[in-house]
Amino acid sequence: MSMSCNQCEMSMPNGCGSAGQTVGTCGKDETLASLQDTMIYGLKGLAAYREHLNELAPAQTKNVDDVMSETLYFTLTNVNFNFDDHIKQLMKVGSAGIEVMDKLSNAHTAKFGIPTPVEIPQNMVEGKAILVSGHNLEMFGELLKATEGKGINIYTHSEMLPAHGYPEFKKYKHLKGNVGKAWFDQVKLMKRFKGTFVVNTNCIIPPKKDADYIDRVFTYKIVGIEGARKIEGFDFTELIETTLACEDTVMEDDLTLTTGHHYKTIMTLAPEILGAIGAGKIKQFFVIAGCDAPGKQGEYYRELAENLPKDCIIITSSCGKFRFNDIDFGNIEGTGIPRYLDLGQCNDSNGAVEIATAVSNALNIPINDLPISIVLSWMEQKAIIILLGLFSLGIKNIYLGPKAPEFLNDDVTNFLIDTFDLHYTGSAKEDLEALLIK
Repeated sequence: MSMSCNQCEMSMPNGCGSAGQTVGTCGKDETLASLQDTMIYGLKGLAAYREHLNELAPAQTKNVDDVMSETLYFTLTNVNFNFDDHIKQLMKVGSAGIEVMDKLSNAHTAKFGIPTPVEIPQNMVEGKAILVSGHNLEMFGELLKATEGKGINIYTHSEMLPAHGYPEFKKYKHLKGNVGKAWFDQVKLMKRFKGTFVVNTNCIIPPKKDADYIDRVFTYKIVGIEGARKIEGFDFTELIETTLACEDTVMEDDLTLTTGHHYKTIMTLAPEILGAIGAGKIKQFFVIAGCDAPGKQGEYYRELAENLPKDCIIITSSCGKFRFNDIDFGNIEGTGIPRYLDLGQCNDSNGAVEIATAVSNALNIPINDLPISIVLSWMEQKAIIILLGLFSLGIKNIYLGPKAPEFLNDDVTNFLIDTFDLHYTGSAKEDLEALLIK
């Protein structure tokens, strides 16, 4: 189907595009429909970050709210049929994405401190335990307070991993480590983890009807599945009681992971990093980041990361890092600079821009001419707002995968290729050969 639109009374039977039409009754063609779909998906990702910012700094959301409402109005029937206006609005959405990530990052560090690198146990669990998945750091902090001294250990899952780097959370001795990898392992994981499972934002997987762990699942705010119990406000009474009634969990995989390389911490290494660039010890930076999805296609990112030359630094964020964050990449030779830098959650992706901007200013080189290559994975709408944010800054030569977005038609794809030099990932070996600076 080249387009699909059924938002107004004039739509054709089963929606404009259902019979192969490329232009709707109102006059909107498939390219404008594709751009408006992209706007809506970008707004969904923007709304997620705006929600977290609103919890911590509600006075700072006004401009983002205005962009969201204006863009929704833009997609109303018979409002705009101009291609250039659509692109301009998309860039406005992307700019709002950068703004909200910057403000959210500052709100996090203002309340919880600036993260610093930490090595934590992976899949090492004992006793009564709560496993927390999601992105909501405020709720996570309140849970740590409520469970202190209760004989319960707290573990992170997926996008909660970076919580271990924040000083405010490090002080809690019952925050023990991380369990599992990206979001989609939770069904398999709950067969081993015998405690309770809390999901405070996306991503949650609806358990099958015969799943034996639904009575141990708790959700927060808008997150929900049939059979799970909802945490209201910061009342963790039922969660604590249920956890204490669960059998002990014993997991002894004896692994470790490293996190906590927030961009504000990396900035303290700026003199050493610039010196290593000048001395030829650092040849290139690779931003390998984004959200992961089930399937073997995601192994592309591991193959890419593990085959990088030793003079390259990996900058990552989001849950896509779980494809390769078990690898010990060591340090740049002759320095104390780690080759693997985990900026944090997906909403911390702005850190890569902050680092690139700092290097650009220090070397007086435009960002697009820096020795930085960007290879992104995408699964859902948060990744879309991040991509739009990068486009709004004029950043080019991004590789996107592991598959092309279905909502972009050929005309939009060709525009992005021509304007931003967008690439879709192919073979990791061939892409690496093309990306490495000779």
